[in-house]
Amino acid sequence: MKTVGLLIHGPEVIDEGEAEEAIETLNESGFELEASLGGITGKTAVIDADLQHIIDISRDSKPSEVVYDFVNRGMDFILLLNHAKTEESGFMLGEGILRNFIDRGGAEGSLSFVQLEYSNRIIIPWFLKQRDIYRQLTGIFSDFSERAPYKLESRCKKESNLVYREIMGVHPGEKIVVNDVVVGMSAHEHTVTLVAKEGKLVKIVGGTLIEHNLEKLPLVDLKGALIKTGSLIRRTKPRRIRIEKVPRKGKKKACFFYTVENLFPKMVKSDIAVAVVIGDDTTSIAGDILKRFGIPMIGITDGDADGLIDGIRSGALEEYDKFLPPDSMILRLKPERDDIIGEKVKAAIFKGGYEIELEGDVEQQLEVLKHCILDLADGDIISVLSSSSPEGEKKILTENV
Repeated sequence: MKTVGLLIHGPEVIDEGEAEEAIETLNESGFELEASLGGITGKTAVIDADLQHIIDISRDSKPSEVVYDFVNRGMDFILLLNHAKTEESGFMLGEGILRNFIDRGGAEGSLSFVQLEYSNRIIIPWFLKQRDIYRQLTGIFSDFSERAPYKLESRCKKESNLVYREIMGVHPGEKIVVNDVVVGMSAHEHTVTLVAKEGKLVKIVGGTLIEHNLEKLPLVDLKGALIKTGSLIRRTKPRRIRIEKVPRKGKKKACFFYTVENLFPKMVKSDIAVAVVIGDDTTSIAGDILKRFGIPMIGITDGDADGLIDGIRSGALEEYDKFLPPDSMILRLKPERDDIIGEKVKAAIFKGGYEIELEGDVEQQLEVLKHCILDLADGDIISVLSSSSPEGEKKILTENV
């Protein structure tokens, strides 16, 4: 039987057990599958569900890039598994993936693309090149109601020197995330429009910009940007948090991150001994990932968390306790100082780059690195949170360092 490309999106469909159930059902029905995760927010969910040997999480690929890769490798029937927060946002996801696929040079007639939307158990036949496979799917998933797809249309337009991108299905008070950077908050409208000038966000119609976060966002192409809205990046809870100790071989590296966008590829391609991460949300998200692999982290924060991770509400340093891998340290700095100290660390320690080799004894070098960062941040430090034991069981909160 022809191999079906299975595109998994988001943590919810994994945490709810729906992705695993669908894979088992399709395998039992004789389908050959190749499964891959689109986006990065579902990677920890894949690990927690122990599906990393079934669902490929080795790359940081947008969903449309996964589709493009499947088609280029001869898999022209693609099944999207998703569990959206609303029916409308589910439709918007499918439409957005296909529009981005076409913008990358993909052709409508080159594939079948079907969406299994678990939020309201509907099946959406966006493109159908092979109707026989689709008929098999509707028989297997007979409890899903068929719904007609939206008409594909661009949500992006250009007028003069401004670019506008419309985002639908937004709830009041949700965070607006562009390429994994929280850029604003929605107001009362269910549709917001992002406005960019020369690659820089300048306005959110129907919401407000978070100006200081824009420093973390490089020049952006709104048409192809990965945009998400929500209160948390993981709305569902895992049945368990799985810790997977990864054997480390060869040279050890310290790596520097402003966002978690390329954390997983670095973990696959580099031998990361420690991650230095900048920003409150980046620290909590990176810690949530790194603790599963036992990789230490040095986080630099200033108390302006946007609350994308469940458990970070007020942004108090104590809240980061459960996100702290063994042998890690989090600095709490004075307001609006994390990016400034981050630049100092990048320049002085990483020589303007994003990774360095740790020569000699790695544990000793980790301690040296911590002290160097403490010295660079001296005068801006309010408190420090550290995990000193090998298993990360003992947490020490040091006030007014």
